[in-house]
Amino acid sequence: MIKAIAHRGYSCKYPENTLSAFEAAIRLGYYWIEMDVRLTKDGVPLIIHDPKVDRVTNGKGYVKDYSLAALKELTVYQKERLPTLKEVFAAFAGRCKMAIELKKGKNGDNGIEQAVYQLIKDYNLEQDVYINSFNHASIGRMRELSPALELGLIQTKPTKALFPYMKTINASSLAIHIRHFSRKFAEQCSREGVQLIVYNVDSVRLIKKMSNFPNVRCTVNELERFKKWYKPAGG
Repeated sequence: MIKAIAHRGYSCKYPENTLSAFEAAIRLGYYWIEMDVRLTKDGVPLIIHDPKVDRVTNGKGYVKDYSLAALKELTVYQKERLPTLKEVFAAFAGRCKMAIELKKGKNGDNGIEQAVYQLIKDYNLEQDVYINSFNHASIGRMRELSPALELGLIQTKPTKALFPYMKTINASSLAIHIRHFSRKFAEQCSREGVQLIVYNVDSVRLIKKMSNFPNVRCTVNELERFKKWYKPAGG
């Protein structure tokens, strides 16, 4: 069982954020599967990273301007469909842990937190998911909805000011870009009781480097490479 996080599933070999990418990551032995969630025009949590559908489908325009029915008509890399969060839960509940990144603009309340939390409750998955986001207010809203969910913040470059807010909302993890990782900051996270996550750890050099920090969780795209080269210190 590999406890690194498979970024958008096995996204370097399969269409990202699709059922096939998630299935492939699990079959390779990955325990944590990461996915991005946005709301459709009719309020359905959909698995897609970008605000627009252009890059990964044969359509054009913003996800928020499409109904689910219209989005289901689009193809992903010519052979797949965009999955809903409900479809992901139905397919993978009990088979892995799911890291769900909420994608939401800085302004406005589109209800994504309530919609995602309702599905988590429907599938009884509070112990099998964690929710994070660059939108820290959105994570605060998730805490208002649930005292039990594991929550985390994403911040490309870390600052000390994050720790007091994390305590306020009882967030347990912090994800930062690998270029801002340091031993000093890893030690600070350990003192604060925060699970540090770094993204994306894909080169052999970075994989070997992070092998020296087994308590830091890695987010990866190159799943087979990570599996081959990651040799955690002391284990």
